Amino acid sequence: MRRQVPWSAAGAAGAAAMAVAVALTSVVAFSADGDERAERPVATGPTTSTSTAPALSTPCRIGGPTGDRFLGTDQAKLLSTAAATAVRKKSPRARLAARVAVTLDASPADAAHLARTLLGAGPAQRLSCRVFRDKVDPETMGRSGLTPRADRLRRAWSRQFGPLPAGGFATGGVSSGHVDDSSHYDGRAVDVFFRPVGDAAQARRGWVFAQWVAAHADDFDVLSVIYADHIWTSWASTSGWRDYTHPSGSSTNAVLRHLDHVHVAVESGRPYRSR
Repeated sequence: MRRQVPWSAAGAAGAAAMAVAVALTSVVAFSADGDERAERPVATGPTTSTSTAPALSTPCRIGGPTGDRFLGTDQAKLLSTAAATAVRKKSPRARLAARVAVTLDASPADAAHLARTLLGAGPAQRLSCRVFRDKVDPETMGRSGLTPRADRLRRAWSRQFGPLPAGGFATGGVSSGHVDDSSHYDGRAVDVFFRPVGDAAQARRGWVFAQWVAAHADDFDVLSVIYADHIWTSWASTSGWRDYTHPSGSSTNAVLRHLDHVHVAVESGRPYRSR
């Protein structure tokens, strides 16, 4: 399990400065090991966020009605799990909003907005958390076709969401169908499907799942989560969810854009490889 990354006073001041700086969108060519092969910052103009420097020890954030709302890891885990429960039990959004209001001491209006985001609706910044990448040991693929680390994560989300259609792994492993050096080939990645593309309810469910994984990344040594043109990675977790472009450069293929599935990969334990 990784340690949380607390905010220092200097870090908080840096975050405040970043909020008024020119926004940078990372165009990422993502390798299977989860390490960036290339990252090109692209200026997109001044940010419209009204975020302020977070309080100490608040490594998670989610888009609120007037800017980012900062929260602790335990709060992020609790609320992302509550959102998963709401989807599974088809609970009314108001019930989740009430939980948000109590957990974050939020006004009813703010709580309603945050609940909507947790449930995958609206355009606000999705829930994400910072992590500290502790050293983990390399693992060998097990009988399921997954490493123990990946299998432990899959069992954990199954307890929260129930059975979810998944692929990208098989008994004995897979060796094709993904980018070169894919983490799928090591048994470190799973694709969780939310189909059909274009189904708004399924798209929202995909975000509920993706946010749950990002909130629990520290517990399961998650390396990366990719969904709907966005990516969260442990090595850039301070940036939260970033724009994602498949290494092929495709902007039209729904599968390559991860519009129909959430890609989840865990750390390899191997040193970074630049090639």
